[in-house]
Amino acid sequence: MISGKMNIKKIVNYLTLLLLFFYYTLSAQAEESLPPEFTQFVQLFKQQNESTVDFKEEKYASYLDQPLRSSGEMHFSAPDKLSKLILKPEFTSQKISGDQLEIKTPSEVHNIDLKERPEFSVILRALIALLAGDQDFLQQNFKIKYNPLKTSWSLLLTPNDSYVAGYVESIKISGKMQKLVQIIITEPNNDKTITDLFNHR
Repeated sequence: MISGKMNIKKIVNYLTLLLLFFYYTLSAQAEESLPPEFTQFVQLFKQQNESTVDFKEEKYASYLDQPLRSSGEMHFSAPDKLSKLILKPEFTSQKISGDQLEIKTPSEVHNIDLKERPEFSVILRALIALLAGDQDFLQQNFKIKYNPLKTSWSLLLTPNDSYVAGYVESIKISGKMQKLVQIIITEPNNDKTITDLFNHR
């Protein structure tokens, strides 16, 4: 009886070790799936501490007869400040500073603790991490597909958090060098927001 119990324990321990081995092997393979030049690519963004860009945005949704169009500017200040100012069709601002998100319209102001409501910040935080060259944040919070081309690049980010993924299915960012050119946000219901960026300064 004692021998039998010991054998069962040995088998359980062996299976546990085997599962851990496969887990870490698969984790290592997932991390290694990024090309070596991805780190160099992310480091490019650390060279700029501040940047401003104009944008035009179109929101496509099943409940809309035609896309919602807006325009304005975005401003980044290292290490963790990003503001999106919608100037047309009416003023709205979204500002992230650390863990705080402020949303301001002509009639009201909302302050949101991002630790409690990550779905409000996933897009802006992804941009902050990229613009700040924070590779650790990107890899901890997203599955990453990096596609380097001759004169441009694209980055597909899929949220790891299942709760956040209920709001944002993927974030596709494309650009040239350390300049962002386009952002495509896809929601789980296939609604999309396409943002074109230009006039970098």
